[in-house]
Amino acid sequence: MSSDPRLLRCFAVLADELHFGRAAARLNLAQPAVSQQIKRLESQLGVMLFQRTRSSVELTEAGRAALPAARRALDAVAAIEAIAAAFGRGERGRLQLGLSPGAHYVSQAALLRFQGERPQVRIHTVQDSSGALARQIAAGGLDVAIGFCAGSSEGVLSERLRDEPAVVAVSDNHPLAAAKSVRLADLSAERFALVDALDGPGYNRAVVERCRQAGFEPQIHARPQGPMAWESAVRTDRCVGLTTRVSAPATARDVRLVRLKPSVSFPVELLRPADQGRDRPVAGAFANAARAATADLVG
Repeated sequence: MSSDPRLLRCFAVLADELHFGRAAARLNLAQPAVSQQIKRLESQLGVMLFQRTRSSVELTEAGRAALPAARRALDAVAAIEAIAAAFGRGERGRLQLGLSPGAHYVSQAALLRFQGERPQVRIHTVQDSSGALARQIAAGGLDVAIGFCAGSSEGVLSERLRDEPAVVAVSDNHPLAAAKSVRLADLSAERFALVDALDGPGYNRAVVERCRQAGFEPQIHARPQGPMAWESAVRTDRCVGLTTRVSAPATARDVRLVRLKPSVSFPVELLRPADQGRDRPVAGAFANAARAATADLVG
């Protein structure tokens, strides 16, 4: 026998009220439906749970003995339902989160907000380039990520969270190191540092696009390879690099940051699976926290 929790709930409520009308009102059922459910449960159990007369309803000896176990079963069902609901709302579970070093300012705000709202969620973070994070999202290794200038890629939805103003990065001994500001159009004779194509295809495209919008085709440094290609080109090969102040601390040694006027910006983006069937509730909850946290950021 496998008792329906609805039958056990009906049994427990009738045991409380000892009146079919009052039990029906509590259960939001018609009185005949309560009577039918009790008869069905008694048939399944093979014993009478209530003694009925025209004027009274009383528990039988079997009913009194079964009632504590029925209440425990209902408590267990309620606990199961509460756990399932918490997972369904993204309040519990495990989040596989990717973070780009170039977006750490936004990532920190999003994490603080999410952890405050969802303290029971266990977060496993992976820090990598935006290109690597996008590949992991597409492959199912990550639930959600915050990327820097990630752009579009197959299997990944990209949502702009915030635009960060760009600056020009140059080495300490570069002629522009002492400048307070520079126009992007004035850099047409400079060589631009890019990142490894696997690490940041979106960033590389964005640099070229912004230079073209400024009226020139950028000269690109030799094909970049490896995780330190951009930094090496700026520090040792006298290239200029476009970055943002919030993403520069990890690479700022021996590098000067010069303001761009008029301003140019790069996006910080939320990356999620294009296959919405893989979009878990906990990832949706983090996405909402990231949007709210980003909206609260100043500047």
